[in-house]
Amino acid sequence: MRYKPKNVAALHVALGGLPDKMHVEADLGLGVSAKTVGDLRKMMAWPENLAITVPQEHHLAGAIKISKANVIGRTSPKP
Repeated sequence: MRYKPKNVAALHVALGGLPDKMHVEADLGLGVSAKTVGDLRKMMAWPENLAITVPQEHHLAGAIKISKANVIGRTSPKP
């Protein structure tokens, strides 16, 4: 699943019950130095222009991927 968190609180929701030791892969030049999910949870700010991709089967070997968000997300609540 791909998520575009708007802030740190939304990032924590997207990370859900993922293990702290799960590996994180970030595209070059994004300014994210986190190597694990635990490091992501410790971040104080989250840029709105980044998105994370969480593997469907997170209990299997996999990694969180961080990339630049290329689509505009919903800014108002769905009616």
